[in-house]
Amino acid sequence: MAILFARMTGPTFRIVETDAGAFRWTLHDDGTVLATSGDTYPTRQVAARRIQRLKRVVPEAGVATAESP
Repeated sequence: MAILFARMTGPTFRIVETDAGAFRWTLHDDGTVLATSGDTYPTRQVAARRIQRLKRVVPEAGVATAESP
């Protein structure tokens, strides 16, 4: 995962409001969506806290290979 982020030119998290008034985050790089939050959050501040948590954890993340059924 760290290698992926090292190759990014300008990764950016965005917080977007849904039609229902909740918030979710997306991670973009060079116009491509790399990741989205699976959940929605009640406020922009809660979504921002989740992003901060991810920014701390990502350097420690590994990669798992899923087994085919």
